Amino acid sequence: EAEDAAEKYFSVDRFVGLPPVMFFGKFYSGLVSFWVARETDDNDRKESKKWIKRGVECKDKIEKLSVSASTWNFENKLYLLQAEEQFCSRNFERAETLYDAAILSSKMHKFVNEEALANELAGHFYLATGRRNKSVHYFSRAFDKYNEWGAVSKASALTQNM
Repeated sequence: EAEDAAEKYFSVDRFVGLPPVMFFGKFYSGLVSFWVARETDDNDRKESKKWIKRGVECKDKIEKLSVSASTWNFENKLYLLQAEEQFCSRNFERAETLYDAAILSSKMHKFVNEEALANELAGHFYLATGRRNKSVHYFSRAFDKYNEWGAVSKASALTQNM
């Protein structure tokens, strides 16, 4: 029953015809899907692929919105989902470029919370790929941006990674 509910929730068709604001859930679902895919990769390759597929579906929907609805609102989200996808695919060089693009786009469009999130996920990326010194830089920027946004508890939770 829970699996059926999850399948229904992650169905891309569920969001067709809804206003663009409803797609923010798709953005976060994509991020979660890619994260879970990485967490399950070592234990269950089939399960990991299922989560990657879900993440890609979410990314594709955000990409359509970026083109058809609002580049301003969705460009940074698309870059971040693409970065996470490349991280899952172990295409690390491309992932680095996309994390930086997501951060820059968030900054240019004044999405402080999403700039913080992109920096945090880039920090996790660098930490997971053995580049702790570089990860500290991104975690520090995420810390500053979360504080700027007013998410003080979230910022302080990042200190364990720095």
